[in-house]
Amino acid sequence: MEQKAPEIIFTLLIGAGLISTLCVLKFSGAQFRQEFRKITMFLASIVAVGATLGSLYFSEMRGFLPCDWCWYQRIAMYPLAVILPMATFRQDRRIIPYGLVLSAVGVGISIYHYQLQAFPSQGSSCSLDASCTYRWIEVFGFASIPMLALGSFVLIGILLLAAPRPWKE
Repeated sequence: MEQKAPEIIFTLLIGAGLISTLCVLKFSGAQFRQEFRKITMFLASIVAVGATLGSLYFSEMRGFLPCDWCWYQRIAMYPLAVILPMATFRQDRRIIPYGLVLSAVGVGISIYHYQLQAFPSQGSSCSLDASCTYRWIEVFGFASIPMLALGSFVLIGILLLAAPRPWKE
């Protein structure tokens, strides 16, 4: 399975985003952490739009057929790519609980889909044309499309949890 540069770049971006966000939130000074929290909705918007464009790249440019579980992940991600930028532009942080629910649903779907790929002998209800167990990509021996989606949902969730809440001010 030949890897292309975008697959590696997507994987590295998600991994770097997760690691750097966790490091900032855990190990940085209070002033830096407070400044970072001001841009977390913007960053979550970028992740959601990037994940949406990435999924469209895989299906439309690379020709990968999305399986049923890929579609479910898209159903959770695509609204985030619309509502988070709109809320960021309007500076409306009241959207955070809705974004967290969509992220949590996406995490659950992604975990289930990833385990389908990890244990393909259990079978699935997906069609033969778009198998849920087939790995279209495999970066660094473990990162498949469901893992990329999982990383994106987790990163969005962490960023939204770190965002200042209007009801706590």
